[in-house]
Amino acid sequence: MANLITLFRLMSVFIIGAIALYAAPQWQLLNAPLIIINILLDGLDGKIARARNETTVFGAVFDIAADRIIEITLWLILAELGAVSIWIAIIFVTRGILVDSLRKHHADQGKLPFSIMRTPLGKFLVASRTMRFAIGFIKLITFSWLFFLIPAAEIWPQIFIIHNDLFSYISNILVYTSVTISLARGIPVILEAII
Repeated sequence: MANLITLFRLMSVFIIGAIALYAAPQWQLLNAPLIIINILLDGLDGKIARARNETTVFGAVFDIAADRIIEITLWLILAELGAVSIWIAIIFVTRGILVDSLRKHHADQGKLPFSIMRTPLGKFLVASRTMRFAIGFIKLITFSWLFFLIPAAEIWPQIFIIHNDLFSYISNILVYTSVTISLARGIPVILEAII
């Protein structure tokens, strides 16, 4: 059941992408709620797997792979639409490939991805529910905000002319907070793999 939710989330990001890239602005307004649902389902799949005693290495790796594909796809779409710099997307692609590649060795040994952290700081930043919630929450806010702004700027241009500086400021805070938290969670995986 949990893997079906993950598969649904993965497939839905391509619908979100098609809407963002090809639909009229009024239809693009659907993307913010679709992104919220997608990210909320990310928390649900793990809870269902644990409740039904269906946690597997495949399920954990599939969930992380889906998360990575969804996240990178959304950043690339935002870069394509000019909402963020391409360098933001490059940072997330690089971080994702590097961290997940370093985790592969442990997955091959049958270890769950979040169980491999050894240091207290690594366990807190990477595996704790607090930090997993924090990154999920900031992604939810950042992606829904940015994907709302894109069509809203076309639908309500006068509001954006008046408040453009404020909207840009909020967007920058959200984007750079996402980058900071993501890098802070990736560095311990890299360091513990090297040491």
